[in-house]
Amino acid sequence: MSLASLKVQLSTGNGGLDYEHRKLVEAMEAICDTFEMSGSEAIAEGLGLLHAAASAHFALEEMIMRKRKYAGYDAHKADHERLLDQLRAMMEASEAGQCEACRMGLRSCLESWYSGHVTKADAGLRSLA
Repeated sequence: MSLASLKVQLSTGNGGLDYEHRKLVEAMEAICDTFEMSGSEAIAEGLGLLHAAASAHFALEEMIMRKRKYAGYDAHKADHERLLDQLRAMMEASEAGQCEACRMGLRSCLESWYSGHVTKADAGLRSLA
């Protein structure tokens, strides 16, 4: 699943969450564009900004789920933590100049990082809209 197609898959019915999903995908696209133009040294700042945006977005989702007593809250929160851990690992690998170790291009890596969560875990949020 491409980053562009994620924008279509993101609808939860909650305008605020959907807006933030689109912004996260735009941030990932910008990181990939920067990487493709400037190489791995230029992505550290973008990954840091993405981590901050994802953390804030996940906190919003978790607040909404708690407020509405969402049955899948614990699993969804655990998935958020897993995603943030993966993003931190990408940041550390990038800073160490070892991104090549995963044998996956940056765009594919970010698509994989986010798409599973959006298409599976976030699909359940449609019931909260």
